[in-house]
Amino acid sequence: MKLLLRKTLYLLLIPPIVFLIGLLLPPTPLGKAYLLCAKPAKDSLLQNVKKPRIIFIAGSSMSFGLNSQIIKDSLHLNPINTGTHGGTGLYFMIDNTEKYIQSGDVIVLIAEYHQFYGNFADGGNELLRVIFDNSEPLSFLKLRKNQFLKTYPYIPKYAMQKFIPAQYFNIKMDPVYSKKCYNQYGDAVAHWDIKREGKVVPFNTIEGGDFNFDLLKSIVAFNKTVQSKGALLLVSFPPYQEESFNNCKDQIHFIEKELRNQDLKIIGTPERYIMTDDMIYDTPYHTNKNGANRRTQLLLEDLKNVLNLQ
Repeated sequence: MKLLLRKTLYLLLIPPIVFLIGLLLPPTPLGKAYLLCAKPAKDSLLQNVKKPRIIFIAGSSMSFGLNSQIIKDSLHLNPINTGTHGGTGLYFMIDNTEKYIQSGDVIVLIAEYHQFYGNFADGGNELLRVIFDNSEPLSFLKLRKNQFLKTYPYIPKYAMQKFIPAQYFNIKMDPVYSKKCYNQYGDAVAHWDIKREGKVVPFNTIEGGDFNFDLLKSIVAFNKTVQSKGALLLVSFPPYQEESFNNCKDQIHFIEKELRNQDLKIIGTPERYIMTDDMIYDTPYHTNKNGANRRTQLLLEDLKNVLNLQ
């Protein structure tokens, strides 16, 4: 009987041991090629770019939707585009940026609308990957409780990917979504010369659940931290496909209302950043080069007004 129990225990221990080994193995070549592995480069910008600085926080709506050279030439501020993937969650984006903020920085937070509903802002598979594919396992233990609870179910799948041959051989990575897609400011530019055919499927609603008031409180707390560091936080709205906007406008207007009810500096309006289909690349949040330029010009005008620049 004891022998049977011992063998049963050994069998039960095999899966967690395999998962742990997979989790701690070095990132695969395919994982290292993905855009989430641009985090060290973007952290380096946050750490080393000289003052005066303007830092943009969001997911891929920011990386795909900004031409930082226009900002630099017009505002004479050194831009840092931290955007990578919305799936890392807004909590991670603000927590990761917070430690690099310097006195005099201008921080521009423009979260995707989906961040504000349900637990999207907690992150998911992408959050797990940005931590472990960049060999920062201790960061996983520093996550907020809600992030940890949302992310740990992805561990088995992530760990087992380390044992798949396709992760190591005949690697094919779309250059638009590789870590090499970014320019010196952190803007995604690999898609700028690509013309996509067909219409981007719009969002019919912002799924995920109820409005996340806890996230709103975290943004307010982040604002206080920014101010305590002698910096300025501005909040605005992402570029968004026109049809998706029309389908989701009630939810979007609720976000705007709740943001304006807080002690936050809001610039622009959601309507201002509506993008027509000819300015959209491959998702309702991703602009092509013309869309990025258009969005940047609109944002530039709003920034000039609030910063009292000509």
